[in-house]
Amino acid sequence: MKKLLLPLLVACLSFSVPAWSQAYVGGSVGKSDHNQNRGDWSNGAGFTSSYDDSDTAYKVFGGYKFNPNFAVEGGYTDMGDYSARITGGGDVGNAKVKTNSLNVFAVGILPMDQFSLFAKAGVSRNKSKMDFNSTGVAFNATDSGSKNKTSFAWGIGASYAINKQLSVRVEYEDFGKAGETNSGFTVAGKTSNSKPRLLSAGLQYAF
Repeated sequence: MKKLLLPLLVACLSFSVPAWSQAYVGGSVGKSDHNQNRGDWSNGAGFTSSYDDSDTAYKVFGGYKFNPNFAVEGGYTDMGDYSARITGGGDVGNAKVKTNSLNVFAVGILPMDQFSLFAKAGVSRNKSKMDFNSTGVAFNATDSGSKNKTSFAWGIGASYAINKQLSVRVEYEDFGKAGETNSGFTVAGKTSNSKPRLLSAGLQYAF
């Protein structure tokens, strides 16, 4: 019996490794909402402003699943851009802000057969780059600048396993603050203050 026990234990451990530890990669496409602060672009009486907060976004990610309930994940997210247009005083000012993120998360997973629910929390390094231009006398500026901001980030989502390697994944993520006003990110006297969020769907491949 003892002679059979050791080979059986080794066989069980060998079988359990893929189920309890697994590397994965993936990619998603979705819609970003930059949730910009309207007050940042206010220029006083006689001026009007219009805004565009959303854009197409994409992300690539990779992670390591230590057991069925826990993983660590990192990724890069391009959240597209948002814009503001300020009109008044015989001038039109246009600002466009592009935001991307490098992020890392601890992921809690609740597996339910082929379906899984997950929640994650971590940090995001958000980079915002703003370009501002105008041709009249009210603003009389063409300028650009960038700002990095490290912020708490979180997300929730669900996945469906098509087979042992391939899963479909949908999720909502909040990347915290990007280029906030009090960080001093100012171009042509205008500031960028946004809290980017992303709703996405994509594929995940496990090795």
